[in-house]
Amino acid sequence: MYFRFLLTLSLFCAPLVYGAHHETSEKAGYSEQEIIEIAMSAAPSNVSSEATIIDSTGKVLREGSNDWTCMPGTPPNENVNPMCVDQAWQKWLKAFMAQTPYNSENESFGTSYMLVGDQAIDNDDPFNLDRSKGTWIKEGPHLMLLLPESLMNNLPTDPYAGGPYVMFKGTDFVHVMVPLETTEPLN
Repeated sequence: MYFRFLLTLSLFCAPLVYGAHHETSEKAGYSEQEIIEIAMSAAPSNVSSEATIIDSTGKVLREGSNDWTCMPGTPPNENVNPMCVDQAWQKWLKAFMAQTPYNSENESFGTSYMLVGDQAIDNDDPFNLDRSKGTWIKEGPHLMLLLPESLMNNLPTDPYAGGPYVMFKGTDFVHVMVPLETTEPLN
């Protein structure tokens, strides 16, 4: 429970990292059942139906029976970027939000589902807020994979090349993005 609290606290501090204000799902007018449904939409039902579901405040809405955690998204984005993460991704998210080192060579393989898509982010620099520089992308439905960076050498870093690509190459937070539909460039 302590780990989930830390994960939730760090994950939902993301709006502060990105310069947004914090707004809970409840304040946005969603019922607890709607929040659960939004969170579950991030992954196939065989994953999300047994996952622990948390809201944007870190409150556990439903205890799960598998090792997955699903959340409705990072407010104040109207819950449009829900995700379901395995234990390896929970560890990654904790390091990411704390901006502490994460060494992919020494960690477990991991999978995260974001079947509803994500908000725009710089593919090159995880902490870049200046949209005038970097390679910005807003990915549709996708999977994210954690694996040792040394196994990513032959994958492109261009999110528009088609197929899987490396995000945040050369940083502690490198991972593989696997788009499930064609990724269109941002205007």
